[in-house]
Amino acid sequence: MKNFKTLNEKINSHLLKEVELNDDIRQKELLIAVMQLAEERTATLTAIIESSDDAIISKNLQGIVTSWNPSAERIFGYTEEEMLGESILKLIPPDRLEEEPHILGRIRVGERVAHFETKRITKYGDLIDVSLTISPVKNPAGEIIGVSKIARNITALRRAEEKSAILAAIIESTDDAIISKDLNSIITSWNGAAERIFGYTEEEVLGQSILKLIPPDRLQEEPMILGQLKSGQRVDHFETKRMTKHGKLIDVSLTISPVKDKAGNLIGLSKIARDITYKKLEEQRKNDFIAIVSHELKTPLTSMRSYIQLALAKVREKQDAFCENVLARAEVQTRKMYLMINDFLNLSRLEEGKMSLHLSRFNLTELVDEIVGDARILAPAHVIEYQNCDEVMVDADREKIGQVINNLLSNAVKYSLSGTIINVGCEISEEKVLISIADQGFGISVADQKRLFERFYRVSNDEVKNVSGFGIGLYLVAEILRLHGGDIKVESRHGEGSVFSFALRTA
Repeated sequence: MKNFKTLNEKINSHLLKEVELNDDIRQKELLIAVMQLAEERTATLTAIIESSDDAIISKNLQGIVTSWNPSAERIFGYTEEEMLGESILKLIPPDRLEEEPHILGRIRVGERVAHFETKRITKYGDLIDVSLTISPVKNPAGEIIGVSKIARNITALRRAEEKSAILAAIIESTDDAIISKDLNSIITSWNGAAERIFGYTEEEVLGQSILKLIPPDRLQEEPMILGQLKSGQRVDHFETKRMTKHGKLIDVSLTISPVKDKAGNLIGLSKIARDITYKKLEEQRKNDFIAIVSHELKTPLTSMRSYIQLALAKVREKQDAFCENVLARAEVQTRKMYLMINDFLNLSRLEEGKMSLHLSRFNLTELVDEIVGDARILAPAHVIEYQNCDEVMVDADREKIGQVINNLLSNAVKYSLSGTIINVGCEISEEKVLISIADQGFGISVADQKRLFERFYRVSNDEVKNVSGFGIGLYLVAEILRLHGGDIKVESRHGEGSVFSFALRTA
């Protein structure tokens, strides 16, 4: 720093002249000691200024820069050579130029300006937030001869504060309970929605255990969740029940994330709890409605099928081709309706958690033969190829495995053009049998494949927009196979057809 070195040289020169005027040895020693002290202080001051993270700038009363430390260069981009002798106005945005005369006016009357937050402009035109502390510089006579300015770059701090303010506003305005807790399950934060959902005020729960909200029969969930988070996993949309201040059980969907410090150490947990009680009640009402309607429809439909089959047998005896054709079509449609009602009943049972498996040992080859035979009658416009595989026995729910194969074959028919080939495959290994259904249909995009087995999800594009369906068939297929300990796989490309497959253990 040039100005501090010059000051030090002036002090030394002045003191030496004083020594020459007086030969007193003790006075000379005293002056040398003073000179050494001044040099040490100057060196210390220079080191502080050079190493500071803050810009330290001095200027005269006309606003001309007289000193400029390395941090000033880092913050504003100008070198010392570029700024010495230049006006400080170079750093001030045009819309803030009135600040300089105002600050100088306060300095001239001996005031100090502390932590004045404003904006300044860098060499490259970037606006930055700064906090300024400005002090008067006085000569030995106490006259103000300049200004010392410390500028701290608070841009990152401002952005962090703005981000925190936005997050705080979101947390307070959301309809979801947002709660944080430490690794001992002690609550450390509690937003307004948490109070509305659970009934406890912030004062009542801060410092309390989160177990306060968990019903006694679900206390094992907390260590399970903590274990998952400690292993680095996030808990998404975990549906469970929690208890309010007044002892009411509510349905909630929990999303729980780890909270880590700067070093990446887990220090706590953040929990978002959404009250889904109303949603669950609506689902229950819908499932009850589906179950009742499906059950009531099934009884007359069974009778209708019986009457059609009897009538069909009679017209065949009379060799009435027209009536036989009409009744055969009616029988096909009642069979379709029967399968659809079965799907809805199974969906309702699945949603209620009441779908159970009735396991038995049966011949899977015979079941596939039956379903393929029915499919050839139901879909005469398609070529269904199937080479009977060797007899294979499995332990499974015959009716539900039949429903799986029926659904896959029905979809292959619906989503491929008339005259195309549908191939039913059967491969037997030592421990498993693999059933596959391949079509030459429209195919399924990669994006749709990711959601294909979700409840009520349907592919939406121009090719399939007129194909009827409710989006429950593949969902039920996936769930039935999951109950059997297996899964459904799909291989497909848009425009090239699809292959659905699943495996069962052989008995």
